[in-house]
Amino acid sequence: MATGKTAKKPASHPAAPKTAPGAVTVHAESIETAVKAGADAASKGMEKAATLSKGQVEAAARAGAVAFKNYEELLAFGRENVEAIVASSTVVARGVQDISKSFVLLAQESIDDQVAASKALIGAKTLREVVDLSSQYAKSNFDKLVAEGNKLSQISAKLAEEAMAPLSVRVSATMDRITKTAA
Repeated sequence: MATGKTAKKPASHPAAPKTAPGAVTVHAESIETAVKAGADAASKGMEKAATLSKGQVEAAARAGAVAFKNYEELLAFGRENVEAIVASSTVVARGVQDISKSFVLLAQESIDDQVAASKALIGAKTLREVVDLSSQYAKSNFDKLVAEGNKLSQISAKLAEEAMAPLSVRVSATMDRITKTAA
């Protein structure tokens, strides 16, 4: 049933294209704008990631350099400690050699003195002479023992002091390093 009135056409949107090719162009521009915005965002994101990565790489390189420097310092410190031990051991070896020579000389002198004393005792004509020679020999041995004991004590004290000198330097260096690290 037709009433005589004509049906109204829907009003068209002012921005809406009037033809199909126009609609494709608008959609193509929208897609192109969206793709360009996405590409720009991705590019900015990549630049930001590259900047962050570069910063992290530089920080890691700096940390590696510091660690390597610390490792080199540790190696040098250890080498200096070993050198101090070698120096101390050399002093001890030389000192023990000197003390051994002193003992050998003392033993040789003692044997020579005993031989001389034995000859004197054998040549003694009276008991009084034997007692006097024995007393002189005992006194002489005691005096030598005291003198050689003092000499060996001085050599030993000097040896200990010289042997400890390189080690004392390293102990001081270690304490300085500990206090600097703690500060």
